[in-house]
Amino acid sequence: MEDQSALKGVVNKSGFPLQIGLSHLINAGTNSHGWRIQYSEHAWKNDVDDSSGFIDLVVENNARNMALVVECKRVQDTSWVFLNPQTQIAQRRYAKAWLSRYEDGKITEFDWVSQPLDPASVQTEFFCVFGQDSKSIPMLERVGAMLVSSTEALALEEKLTLLSKYFPCRIYLNVIVTTARLKVCSFEPSDISLTDGTVSACTFTDIPFVRFQKQFSTRFPKSLSFSVGVSSEIAKAKENTVFVVNADHFIKFINELNQ
Repeated sequence: MEDQSALKGVVNKSGFPLQIGLSHLINAGTNSHGWRIQYSEHAWKNDVDDSSGFIDLVVENNARNMALVVECKRVQDTSWVFLNPQTQIAQRRYAKAWLSRYEDGKITEFDWVSQPLDPASVQTEFFCVFGQDSKSIPMLERVGAMLVSSTEALALEEKLTLLSKYFPCRIYLNVIVTTARLKVCSFEPSDISLTDGTVSACTFTDIPFVRFQKQFSTRFPKSLSFSVGVSSEIAKAKENTVFVVNADHFIKFINELNQ
């Protein structure tokens, strides 16, 4: 007979218990926080970049005007560190989200849009974790790029099945939920040694969630106007926001999204 503890170890090494547990937590509290599971293990395909896969969870609010495309990441006794090249921790409210809008019998908006969105949080484009391979694409960038593509695919699918006079507007957010402890590392850029590339002084602060914002795709955004010629504007247009949320703070996160 196989060892039961060994079999349990196999189960617990997968990410499925976190996904199932989070799904249960959300549905069990729907009456209080107003969110529910719309899909679990939802198959998707994005013909633009020829990628495909399964969305762990799609979580939507009662009004059906906001959906979270969620990727669950279980890690063991690990901190994810986000770099903040300044000594103060600024809270940002803007985020890039997908917006689908139906007006006067037609789709009037269908693209990524930067807009104010609570809860406010730290925003950063730099991430590191213990044991990260410096020669490969960092894990969070890979996951973020796939998540952004899956959100686009879901929005296209629901463009045909959901948008109507009854549901005229829908916002989609990219969200990674993890068991990792989230920390922000703050420091002065002037304290970085150019001799060995290290920071001489820094402080670490625990955070419940963070806006991880950078260019997750090499695709030229269709929303970018030909009149935009400034490099900073082009770079900003190609960015996307991925919310990274510690699993213990997920209910706090969705409660503040309702405000």
